[in-house]
Amino acid sequence: MASHDFHEPYPGYSDENRAHWVLIPTILFTIICPVLLAIRIFARRATTTLDTGDWISALALLFNLITNVLFFAMVRHGFGRHSDVIPREDLFTTLRIWFFGQITHKIALHLTKVSLLLLYVRIFSHVRAFKLTANGLICFIVAYMISSTVVGICQCLPVVSAWDLDIPGKCLNLYIIWNMNGVVSLATDVIILVLPFPLVFGLHIPLGQKLALMPVFGLGIFIVVVSALRVQSLLVSRVTDRTFDIIGTLWTIIELNLAFVCLCLPSVRVLLVRTWPQVFKSSVGRSQTSGATPAYARGGTGGGMRTWPNKIELEGRHWSRVGEGGSDSTDEILPPGEDGPSAGITRTVRYDVEFELVISPLAPAAACAGRANTAQD
Repeated sequence: MASHDFHEPYPGYSDENRAHWVLIPTILFTIICPVLLAIRIFARRATTTLDTGDWISALALLFNLITNVLFFAMVRHGFGRHSDVIPREDLFTTLRIWFFGQITHKIALHLTKVSLLLLYVRIFSHVRAFKLTANGLICFIVAYMISSTVVGICQCLPVVSAWDLDIPGKCLNLYIIWNMNGVVSLATDVIILVLPFPLVFGLHIPLGQKLALMPVFGLGIFIVVVSALRVQSLLVSRVTDRTFDIIGTLWTIIELNLAFVCLCLPSVRVLLVRTWPQVFKSSVGRSQTSGATPAYARGGTGGGMRTWPNKIELEGRHWSRVGEGGSDSTDEILPPGEDGPSAGITRTVRYDVEFELVISPLAPAAACAGRANTAQD
């Protein structure tokens, strides 16, 4: 077995194992993220049908879990330790796994952002400028996801030289690539965070309800903070040991998984309030005055969500059936308050109204009586 001459190759050298920096958050989020997606899907199916955003979130989770599994495999082969104490075969294996992990990470992170933007588009589809802006940002994120993935794959030529140090090759400056990806990710995080705020403040609802809506969208502030920390860690330190200098990897794991958590949390809150309304009462509902009248009762177009009957008698002759005209009838940002109507933003697609002629039971008798009177005359 080969022996290693342990020495201090650079100031601050330490022989500690930093694998726990990767293992702890990876294990935690590998458990939490699938549970949150299951709750999101259950909550969506309980109120409407699944749409493109839901399927993209499921695809994002798939790549997220693949990335987490690759991190586990990297630790098994020495990730978190100094490269000069890792057996050469394990070092090459770690670098090869890391190569594929940075690709799946890019795909998972960008798909999560696309899913969140699709949620925005669904809610504010009536605002043309917002819809165009969000769709434009989606196109940019998808294009950047494709381009950054291609650059990640072709960072070294031949590609195998990215992890096999025995094969000569030409590689791009990874330090520049990492910083560029970090800055672009931070910029898109900030835009996604502030994009819906003007519309929320522009709603014709009480200030208390506006403030209650802000945390729903403001969950993204955590992603912005983590993304900024990731960029800062890359800018102030140059990686000299790819298997030991892993502070950037730590923030990468947290950023990716926290983005997915933020994507699912609004649906979790809706489900909790619907399941246990007495426990998880809407703060917006409590902000309503005791004498307030629901918006739909006043004939307004506020956030109230009216329950339509299956049949409405119209002058004893007709009845109408009101049903969902689309696959997505109502989307709520906040669940119903204490008094019933939704306290937040409710989006209704459309309803199809069908009329059917129903002959009154009294009509034949009345007709016969009319003919009898005519005969007597």
